[in-house]
Amino acid sequence: MIESAPNRYSDRYFTLPEPMSSEPPRPDSTDPIPVSAPPSSLAPDPAVMIHRKIRQERRVRDLILDYALGISILGLIPIPRLFTLKLLLALCFIIKMIWDIGKMWRWRKGQDLLAIAGVFFGTLGALAMAFTAWLTFIGLGVFVPYLKGLALSAAFFTLPWALGQAVNQFYANGNESE
Repeated sequence: MIESAPNRYSDRYFTLPEPMSSEPPRPDSTDPIPVSAPPSSLAPDPAVMIHRKIRQERRVRDLILDYALGISILGLIPIPRLFTLKLLLALCFIIKMIWDIGKMWRWRKGQDLLAIAGVFFGTLGALAMAFTAWLTFIGLGVFVPYLKGLALSAAFFTLPWALGQAVNQFYANGNESE
């Protein structure tokens, strides 16, 4: 009987994994492609990276503004007894906006505890600002009755704008490499 040479993958698939160590992984000598750092000639130009980041932030800001304007237009619909439906639609659009912001930042991870606390308090602040905008237009509606009809629209603009900015800062603080 002829004994065949051992398969180089057999050890990887039929043994238990080794416990994780704090040392960085070393390249295996049997790997056909050596692990090395990219040459410095392929490093991105800092000016190009700054321009890309500014363009990315502008696109996200424009997305937040589009959602805020759309949701505020939803608050201008003059049909009575649709308040619950307006709130549900606004909530759905806000969730979609948060999803789109995360997608534009490619679901960046690596935020620290401060960024997580920032998005939490940013959400609370967005709710407080929306309530304040609504209350301001209700108060102004006492003197100018036409402004009372804009109260819901003002709150519907303020909430997604402030919430979108908080979520944008959360994803902007993530690591690009992860």
